[in-house]
This record gives sequence, C-alpha cells and structure tokens, in this order.
Amino acid sequence: MAEESLRLDVHEQIECAHTLASRFYTDPAVLEIEKEKIFRRTWQLVGTLSQACGEMNGAKRTIADPETFFTADVAGEPIIIVRDKEGTLRAFSNVCRHRAGPIAQGSGCTNVLRCGYHGWTYTLDGRLIGTPDVEGVEFFDRSTMGMVPLRLETWEQFIFVNFDCKAEPLSSFLGAIPTQARGFQFAGLRSVERRDYVLECNWKVYVDNYLEGYHIPIAHPGLMREIDYAQYRTDTFRYHSQQFAPIRAMKAEDAGERSYPPGTGPQEALYFWIFPNLMLNIYPDNVSTNLIVPISQEKTLTVFEWFFHGAASEKTRDRIAKAVAFSDEVQQEDIGLCQSVQRGLRSATYDRGRYSVRRENGVHHFHMLLREFLESA
Repeated sequence: MAEESLRLDVHEQIECAHTLASRFYTDPAVLEIEKEKIFRRTWQLVGTLSQACGEMNGAKRTIADPETFFTADVAGEPIIIVRDKEGTLRAFSNVCRHRAGPIAQGSGCTNVLRCGYHGWTYTLDGRLIGTPDVEGVEFFDRSTMGMVPLRLETWEQFIFVNFDCKAEPLSSFLGAIPTQARGFQFAGLRSVERRDYVLECNWKVYVDNYLEGYHIPIAHPGLMREIDYAQYRTDTFRYHSQQFAPIRAMKAEDAGERSYPPGTGPQEALYFWIFPNLMLNIYPDNVSTNLIVPISQEKTLTVFEWFFHGAASEKTRDRIAKAVAFSDEVQQEDIGLCQSVQRGLRSATYDRGRYSVRRENGVHHFHMLLREFLESA
C-alpha cells in the first residue's frame, strides 16, 4: 500500500473533522500495516498473575509460582510467558530459532521448554541448551540462538508485553488510570468467567462503538436504566480515555430491576480504554476486561473476562451470574450494531461521516492516535 494512501486525514479539531474513510475498515492491506505499526508497538494484555498453569504434586499452580508457563497470541504473534526458578517473570517469542516450530503449547509446570517440532530445548531464562543431531554444522554458536525476549511489565495482576524495545513504558500508556481507579480494591481479585465473541466487523468498528455513549439511549435500554446519561462524559489522555458514567439514583419501586443497588461500593462505573485495543471496566463490585483482537479486516475476536472477590460464596456467585448476564445483554446489542455498521462501510453510498462534538470525542481521540502510529516511520 502506498504511503500516501495510509494518510487518515483526520483534522485535529473535532469540530472540523471527518471520520475515517471506509477503506480503513475494509482493506486487508491496512490491517497488515496496523499489526506492524500498532499492535507490535503497543502494550498488549496477555494474561494475569493468577493465570492457571496446571498442577504439580496434586497442587494447582499459577504463573505466580516458579517454573510455570503459559502461551498466548498477540495479533498473530505467538508468545510465551514464563516464571523461572528464581521467580523472575519473562516473555519470549514462542517461535523456535531452528525452523519456527512452537517452543511450548498451552500451559504447564516445567524447568525447561522443548520445541514440539525437533526437540530444541531452552531454559526458562531463554538460553538454548539442547540441539539434537546438529553435529557438523559450521559456525554454529548456541549462545546466539536463545529464545527472542520481549518486554514485559505488570500493573496490579495484569501482564502486558511489547515487541518494541523503543516504546514508552507501560506507565505512559496507563497514565492516571492507577490513580483514577484507586477506589477499587484489586488485591484478591480472581477470574470467574471468560467469554469469547467473534464479530463480523473490523476491530476498529468495535473500538469506535465502545468509545462513545452516544448510542446508549437508542441501543441499550438496560444500560440506560443503570446510568445517569445526562452526566455521562469522556475524558481523553495521552494513550487512554475514561468514560465516566454515574449510576442513577434508585427508586424503591425499581430496586429489583437494578444491577447495582446502593451499598455495593463506589456508586459509579468507570470505563477505561487503553490504546489500541483494551477496555477495563470497573463497577462497584467487579472488574471486567475486554480485549479486542483482529482476525481479519472484517472479523474480530472480543475476549471478555470477569474478576470478583470471594467467588466461592453463594452470594458472590449470584452477583457474578447477574453481572455476566447484564454484560452479555449489552454485548449482544453491540454485536448487532457493529456488524450492521461493517455492512454499511462497504456500501457504495458511504465514505465518511462527522463526529458529535459532545458525545464522540473519545472516538476522535482514538482516530488521532491511529493517525500518529500509522503515519510514523
């Protein structure tokens, strides 16, 4: 794709700006460039410190335990997260230096990693120590053929990786989120459910939809009952934005219909988006993450995961069921919207639109970041 055709041509002032041209949502060549210039240059959520890694001697193990690992994928790039014997958490490309086989699969407990193709073996700090039947290979230096390391950082219990050694630290992308979310107790959270949804739309269509509450009164009647829409606003920061949605005061007659009665925690819902594809939703009694993963230019995986305290109690299980059902209701409504938008983007009658200055500043902020990364060298 020619460099000129990559120009997003989005005006810095939302009042003057047009939305992205439809080709940025439908052209497969754009997605390949996005993988290179966006997904491999930003911090990507790959798991949590409570990620299950099987059992050892009858005891369940997580990545918090020594000599454990799990595998993941970042926009088509296979990776592996390991905890070595000394307790150091590391990330590597999950591609063997021999002939690109998988160094590890799934998750587990081990003190070495052995490629499932030809058996090349690596230590958990990335060194290559086993190379069957390579006698006779000239100029072979095993010390230069270790696993390719990736940058890894954590926040609370969330694990992030970045392929770009020159990218700003994770703290720059999170910005003020740790401070803004300080009213919620992250310690002790446990994953209670994960749901994967595959949508027939471009990944940016889904992100656009998440970043504005403009459609809530029309498309989400259940959510509209929960929040004070008149006070709904979006604040933008360097690499993230926050949607602030106060929970509406509850009348006695609708107490049975509401998801968040008084007394369950901070009476607000905080919706954080971290460029390019992570949503962090903080409710009075739980946290959920939405990870948006492009499959093709018109197919997207959205990974929803819910985290609660005290998940074993019957009372909490009831709250979990209610939270997941409520989230699924909103998601199903959004799926229909996003898939319809994707069809509209292919129409010969549409190319670009305009932003609502009051309600779509988060979308405009996202598009400006896209412009910055896509037009970078």
